[in-house]
Amino acid sequence: LGLVPLGGFDPMSLLKRYSAQHPQLRYQLSVLSSEAILERLASNALDLGLSYLDRLDRSQFDFIELAQTRIGLLFDRRHFDFAQAPDWATLAQLPLGLLSSGMHFRQSIDHALRSRGLTPRLRLESDSVHSLLQAVGAGLCCALMPLDSGPDQLQPQLCLLPIEDARTLAPLGLIMRRNAPRSALAEACFALAAPLARAPDEPR
Repeated sequence: LGLVPLGGFDPMSLLKRYSAQHPQLRYQLSVLSSEAILERLASNALDLGLSYLDRLDRSQFDFIELAQTRIGLLFDRRHFDFAQAPDWATLAQLPLGLLSSGMHFRQSIDHALRSRGLTPRLRLESDSVHSLLQAVGAGLCCALMPLDSGPDQLQPQLCLLPIEDARTLAPLGLIMRRNAPRSALAEACFALAAPLARAPDEPR
């Protein structure tokens, strides 16, 4: 299973569903860019991908739309104090830790800032979510994270506040190559994810 970093959907909910039906399965999780996931699905180097759907060739891949990723401000209460997430103009003035450029989640943040004529005060960028969390915990910066990413639940000193009208440019989905050959196991796991599909009337 290939995963984009900061996707805003808990992949363990998928693995738990798969394991209930196929307890003998083992899993290999790879954190990759959206482009790398599609390339590896196309070459059968991955069975399934959990990725953004904006660049998906729908003639080549089947997909299940799972979530629209909403964005929040993550900070450590020992170093920063907010009753609610600031507006974008104020966010741009904070020392920020962001995912490396080129990743869809970062592109969505850059688009939100540019569309408002803002340039972020970038303190740190990394392709490692763990490094971003370490930087936030050290008080080096605040970070922008998916609301359902869960670091605030794992570390009580962290707080994740929703940013008004902040979401990724495209929804997240589970993806499988359409053309043969593809494994029967991948097809079975893909079908098990169908009940998790986002409702058509769910707000975007």
